[in-house]
Parts: sequence; C-alpha cells; structure tokens
Amino acid sequence: MQHPGVPDICPSTAKNSHIYVRTLHDACLALGGEHKLAEYLGVEVALVSDWLNGVGHPPDAVFLRCADLLHSRRYGPD
Repeated sequence: MQHPGVPDICPSTAKNSHIYVRTLHDACLALGGEHKLAEYLGVEVALVSDWLNGVGHPPDAVFLRCADLLHSRRYGPD
C-alpha cells in the first residue's frame, strides 16, 4: 500500500513477516505513525511498537479493526 514518493514513516522492522504485522504496518502508515495507531486502537504505543516489530501478535480484534480501517480508506464507507 506504499505510494511512490511517500516516505515510510512507520518504524516496523518486521512488516513482511506476517499478515497481522503487514496490516498493522499499513494502518500505521494510513494514520500517520505508531502513536496515532496506538491512539486509534486504544493501546499503549509500546505495545503497538512490539507488534510492528514482530514481538507477539495483536489480538484478532486489533487486526480486524486495522483491516476495516484500510478497507474503508480504499473503498469508502459501506
């Protein structure tokens, strides 16, 4: 979901390792960084940072919330 000429502002080092991490990474980019993603999800930034770097996996509800965000940004609200 990276656009040419747009810098990758998400600090994920494991963005290609797992679908959950890739989805969180794309949501991180869409929202403007890990702090905004943490606020959106209602969790601590350190937890988001861990997930983005492949330390554990987010709960299914977090993954689905990020997937819904990306879907709505790509296709608009249902």
